[in-house]
Amino acid sequence: MPGLNPLLDAPIRWKAAATDPDLRDLLEDLQANILKGHGRHHAAHLFLSFKGMTPDAVAEVVRTLGRYCTSAYAQLRTNKRYPPHLDGGPVRCLFLSAGGYTALGGHATMPAGAAFAAGMAARQSILNDPPRAAWDKVGWRDHAPDAMFLVANADAAAVTRDLEDVEGWLNGTGVRILVIERGLQQTRQFRPNAKPEGVEHFGYVDGRSQPLFLEEDLEPEEASVAAEPRGAGDTGAPWSPRFKPSQFIVADPNGRRSHSAGSYFVFRKLEQDVRGFNKAEDDLGKALFGANATQVQLDRAGAMVVGRFEDGTPLVLHPSEQEQAVPNGFTYAGDPDGAKCPFHAHIRKTNPRGDIQRELNLPDNTGDRKPIMARRGITYGAKRPMSKDGREFDDAGREPVHDSGLLFMAYMADLEAQFEFTQQSWADNPDFVGNLNAAKGRPPTGVDPVIGQTGTASQRQHTYLDGHTQGASPSVQSFAQFVHMKGGEYFFAPSLSFLRGVGL
Repeated sequence: MPGLNPLLDAPIRWKAAATDPDLRDLLEDLQANILKGHGRHHAAHLFLSFKGMTPDAVAEVVRTLGRYCTSAYAQLRTNKRYPPHLDGGPVRCLFLSAGGYTALGGHATMPAGAAFAAGMAARQSILNDPPRAAWDKVGWRDHAPDAMFLVANADAAAVTRDLEDVEGWLNGTGVRILVIERGLQQTRQFRPNAKPEGVEHFGYVDGRSQPLFLEEDLEPEEASVAAEPRGAGDTGAPWSPRFKPSQFIVADPNGRRSHSAGSYFVFRKLEQDVRGFNKAEDDLGKALFGANATQVQLDRAGAMVVGRFEDGTPLVLHPSEQEQAVPNGFTYAGDPDGAKCPFHAHIRKTNPRGDIQRELNLPDNTGDRKPIMARRGITYGAKRPMSKDGREFDDAGREPVHDSGLLFMAYMADLEAQFEFTQQSWADNPDFVGNLNAAKGRPPTGVDPVIGQTGTASQRQHTYLDGHTQGASPSVQSFAQFVHMKGGEYFFAPSLSFLRGVGL
């Protein structure tokens, strides 16, 4: 019987589990939402404290909740059985923090890693997070969660019913519910004959450029990438969505089966000041293009901040939104000096697509790919009102300032080498990526204008150049911080055999 590693060394063809007992063993014991996002439009995240409970009592709670959790195999089979427009039913997952493992005492071994053991709040100096005293008062400021229970469904009422059942059962067990964070998917209809697409509260398509590690997902995506027109000068290989599962999945030290596996999981509540961001985008556009800037120019200024237009069109390829399928195999090989898409743009900072290899003259793009995480975020807060055609938000001047944002969630094999590295060495690093090679003498890159959390005012200054317009001149402009971290924690998503058997 092969071990776990061979199963994770190449993308998984999950349908082969029907005839491959080792693969089926892995998929039946792995929790849902890791290999593929759950895809439900509504979710609730219950953050739990086991303070004051005995290890045996904690183990009983974990076992009971574990029996309600969804396996990867069940999720994938349900998704196949039900068309996208039908309800595929609930998805439930349980996560434990270092505090949760400590509360289990001798019933469990702590997953490895200094970051996991310390917890997110203790990594403030690495992440440049605000102090815990500035986190949300309800649930986050005074308490560190020991566990998170995720409930997701296509219908908000179904999630509420599930929540009521869980809350009713937890009552009297000794578990304290610290806070419940509700999420819902906000969508926009960018193209008349296309499906609505998930967006974050600033209005930009979210969840693009995901790493894929199921062959069933890769086959249509790679066919689409192969058919995409290439950008000028982009003559190398297209950016590949193909990743090994081992970049996101690790052995569960407490698993009870031959192929028990889990994943490290990051949760962050990121509040978005939408009104402030929208005004800053317009101010930037007028500073770059003049007081009478057109809407196309204002949109391009926003794309210089994000790296894409709101509909997902990459700025490196086009000067405006395109009424066509959005390409995803692009690289920055045709824009090596950041003329069309600035080095500071959010998607270039957090997914450099070969910039590191080129800037440092490396033999391959491992440095560009290794930190990539499997993101599974969902928006929170009131749903923004939409125009009748579903394309534009209809709340100009009334956009949310507080209590709306993104519940950032991501799976990975290594917290330090993936999430923390991305935040510290990419997003918060004013030299990344345009100043990695000092000999090129470029102006400072600055921090990520969207999620960057560090630095002086000068580090929030960026050089903007409209490389799509002949003869344009560079301009140094500031862009303030409009995304604020309000709470979060590091978790591990254990195997189902551990969750259902701990303490027995």
